[in-house]
Amino acid sequence: MYSLIAMMAALIGVAGLYSSWRRLALAGPGVVAGSWLLIVLSGWIWCLGWGVEFGTVFACLALSVAGGVFLLLNYEVRERKSPRPADTQQLVINPRTWGRHALLSIIVFPVAGTLSVVGSILLAHEMPWIPVNQMVLAVLLIPVIWGAAAYWACADPLPGRPAIALGVGALLSLACLYL
Repeated sequence: MYSLIAMMAALIGVAGLYSSWRRLALAGPGVVAGSWLLIVLSGWIWCLGWGVEFGTVFACLALSVAGGVFLLLNYEVRERKSPRPADTQQLVINPRTWGRHALLSIIVFPVAGTLSVVGSILLAHEMPWIPVNQMVLAVLLIPVIWGAAAYWACADPLPGRPAIALGVGALLSLACLYL
C-alpha cells in the first residue's frame, strides 16, 4: 500500500512540475512548491514502507520513472533530413595553444584527480557510518567530484585559478586526513 501511495504522490508531483515547465493551465509558484512537497512526501512514504536504504533507492527510481513518463509526452517523430556532405577542410593545429592544453591536462588529471580521491575519502571518513557505507560513498563521489573539477578547469578562462584552488583543496584534505 505504501508503494502505491508513494508512486501516486511522485506522479502527481512530477505532473505539477511538468505543467509548470510547459506553462499549461495549471502552473505557478504554488503549484511548483506543492509539487516539490509531494515529491519529498513520496520519498518519505517510500522510506516508511521499505526502510531508509531501500526507500531512498525506490524514491529515486520512482521519480525517474515518473519523469520518463512525462518526457514521453513530448516525443515527436520528425522526418529525416538529408545529410549534408562532410566538411573536407583541413584541420589547422595552432602550436600556440599547446602550452594551455598541456597545463589543462596537468590540472585535470593529477590535480583534480587527487582532490577528488582525497576529498571523497575525507568526506566519507567524517560520516558517522559503518566503514562499508563510508567506502561506498567515497567510491561513488570520486567521479562526480573529478568531473566537476575537470569541467571547471576546462571552462575557466584563467587556468591558474582552478589549479590553485584545486591544489589547495587537495593539500587541505591531505592535511586533515593525515596530520
